[in-house]
Amino acid sequence: MRPCRSRVSYAGPPLRWAALASLVGGSALAAPAAAQIDPGCPTGRIVDVVIENNSVFEISEADGGGRFDWAYRLANRLHIQTDAEVVERELLFEVGDCYDVELLRDSERLLRAFDFLANADVYGIRLPDGSVVVVVGTQDEWSTRIEPRIESEGSVGLRGLRIVEDNLLGTGRHIALFYDRPDDEQIYGVSYGTPQLLRTRWNMGLSFAKTDVGYSYREAVTHPFVGEVGRWAFRQAIDRSDRFFEVLMPLQDEDLARIWVPVRRRQFEVGGAYRRGTERYRHTLFGAVLAGESVTYPGPARFADPESRPPLASGTLNTDWESISSVRVMLMTAQRNISFRRGHALDTVNGTEDVQLGVEAEASIGPTLPTISEDRDIAVGLGLFAASGIGRGSFAGGQFAFEAHRSYETLEGFPEWTDVFADFSLWAYLRRAPESRHTLVATVTGVGGWHSRAPFQLTLGGDSGLRGYPRHVDPGGRRIVASFEHRAYVAGPFADLFDLGTVAFLDVGKIWPGHAAFGTESPIRGSVGLGLRIAFPPGSRQTFRVDVGFPADRGTGFGDLAVSIGVGQVIGRGGARRDPQIARSSRYGVGTSDFISAPRP
Repeated sequence: MRPCRSRVSYAGPPLRWAALASLVGGSALAAPAAAQIDPGCPTGRIVDVVIENNSVFEISEADGGGRFDWAYRLANRLHIQTDAEVVERELLFEVGDCYDVELLRDSERLLRAFDFLANADVYGIRLPDGSVVVVVGTQDEWSTRIEPRIESEGSVGLRGLRIVEDNLLGTGRHIALFYDRPDDEQIYGVSYGTPQLLRTRWNMGLSFAKTDVGYSYREAVTHPFVGEVGRWAFRQAIDRSDRFFEVLMPLQDEDLARIWVPVRRRQFEVGGAYRRGTERYRHTLFGAVLAGESVTYPGPARFADPESRPPLASGTLNTDWESISSVRVMLMTAQRNISFRRGHALDTVNGTEDVQLGVEAEASIGPTLPTISEDRDIAVGLGLFAASGIGRGSFAGGQFAFEAHRSYETLEGFPEWTDVFADFSLWAYLRRAPESRHTLVATVTGVGGWHSRAPFQLTLGGDSGLRGYPRHVDPGGRRIVASFEHRAYVAGPFADLFDLGTVAFLDVGKIWPGHAAFGTESPIRGSVGLGLRIAFPPGSRQTFRVDVGFPADRGTGFGDLAVSIGVGQVIGRGGARRDPQIARSSRYGVGTSDFISAPRP
C-alpha cells in the first residue's frame, strides 16, 4: 500500500505546528457540532498524512539551539536530509484508509529498521468530525561514518576500516569502501545497497573485494515480508568468496603455528516464501529455495609464518578436507507468534529500540538433485527463538540453531552425518525501572561442530569468546562462554551533542577439542575489563565501542591488555546472531527467518 501523494503533506520542523493547526482548524470549522461516525470506519478515516522528516539535530527556535547552535546548524547543513518520499514508501496505510493503530506501530518498526534513521514516531490526531490526521516524524542518523576496527595482540593494530555513507543524497542508499585485515589477510572492497530499488519495496545489494586468495563478490535482490502484514517474500543471490581459512596448530610452550588454507566458496539461491494467518502477529510460513554451493581449494595450505612451523614440517601442508558440490531444493516451514515492545537504551547508549517477544520455530529440509550434484545427501535445519518481558524494563530470551547433512552413500568407518553445527545463546537485560540509567546484561553462548568436511576450528579468544584474550588462543571444536556487563548511561556536560555510556564486564569460558583440527581442551579461563560506548548524535542507534580487558589468570602488565575498538555491542540480543567462527565453516542453509529482513551488502 502507498499513501496517495496528492493528499500527503511534507512538513519540516518549522512548518509542523502551522500545518497541523491549519488542518485541525479547517476541519473544526467545517465539522458539525457532534462527530459523525463513518459506518465503514468506526475508528475513523485517515484524511491526511503529515510527514515531518527531521535532520540530524532538531534545533529549538525558542532557545536558539543552545551553546552548540552553530555546530548543530553546520552539521545539519553538511548532512543531506532523508527525502520525505523515502519515508512515505514504507508506510502501511494511505489517505482514505480506516485508522488502525497497529499499522502505525508496524510502520514505525519498518522505519526504525533503517540504519539511516535514529528514530521514528507515527501517531494520529483525532479531528472534531471523527476523522484522523496521521503524523509521521523521523529523526536522521549521522549517516557518513569512519568505522575503524582495532585490536591488540601484544600491540595495538588496525584490523579493519570502513568509510560508510548509509543515506546517499538522502535516498537511503548505502555505499562503503572497506579494508579488512583478519588474521593478517588483506581485503579491499566496495559495497552498495538500496532498500527501495526503483522506488519499490525491493532491495538490492552489491559488493566486490580483492583478497589475498583471489576475488569475492555478492549480488542479491530481495523482497522481504513487509512488516507483519506482507504475505510473500523473495530472495535471489549469487555469492563467491576467496579467503584464507586460518587453522592454529599448538606447539610446545603454548606457542601456535598458523596454517593458511585457501578456500573458494561459491553459492547461488533463488526462492520465495508465503505466510498465512488471520490473527495479527501469528503466522504460519512456507517456503522453497533452489540453492547451489561449491567449496574448493585453489592452492595448497601453507604456514603463515615459515619461521613458526614445527621442526621436520615442510613449508606447505597436505590436507584431507573435501571439495563440495551440490544443488538442492530447500523446503521450509515455520510458526511465528511474535509481538513487539518498544525498549530504550538496551543495545544502544540512549536510543529507542524494538524488542521482539514471543516464540518462533522453524525447520528446513533439502535433498540434493542427483543429476546435477556431485554430493548425494539431504540437509536439515532447525531454529528456535523465544523471548519475554520480565517486569518493567527487563527482558530475557534466547535462540538455538542446528544444521546437519546426512549422506546417502557412506563408506564403512565414516560418519553418516557430516557438517553438523549447533549454537545457542541465552540473554537477559535487567533493570529496576524502564527509565533507569543502569542495566545488567548477562549472556551464555555455546557453539560446536562435528565431522566438518570443510576447514573448521573455534578459538576461545577475541570478540566471539573472551574479550581479555587475543584471538589466537586455545583452538578447539566446542566452546561455551558466559558474559556479564554493567552498562550505565552518563549524562555529561555534552549530553546534547552525543550519548556516553560506560561498561564493566566479566567473561568466563572454556573450549573442548571436539572434531576440530588440532583441537585442544583449555582450563576454565576468565577476563575482566572496562569500556566506553559513544553514540552521535544523541539518541542514535549507532554505537561505537572501546573495550580494554585483561585475562584474570595472568598478570596485569601492559602487554597482557587486550584493546578492541569497533561498532556495536559485543553481547546481548545483537550478539545472538550466528557465531562468525561457525558461519565461516557452515554449509549453505536458509530458513524462513531469512525472508523476514533483507540482507545488507
